[in-house]
Amino acid sequence: MKAILAAVFAVLIGVAFSTTTFAQAPSTTPASPEMKKDDGKKAEKKEMKKEKKAKKAKKDEKKDDKK
Repeated sequence: MKAILAAVFAVLIGVAFSTTTFAQAPSTTPASPEMKKDDGKKAEKKEMKKEKKAKKAKKDEKKDDKK
């Protein structure tokens, strides 16, 4: 039983040290990611939604007036 446990322990240690460690692995992501610039895209989308709602409200108002 001791031999089996020793073998399993040895294999685990071997596997742990055969793979790359965090210090050796190449960095896939930067340490401090850059902030994304939205260049006012969110504001433009909100403005477009407001315009669309206003047009729809006008259209609905015209339909109600015809009835």
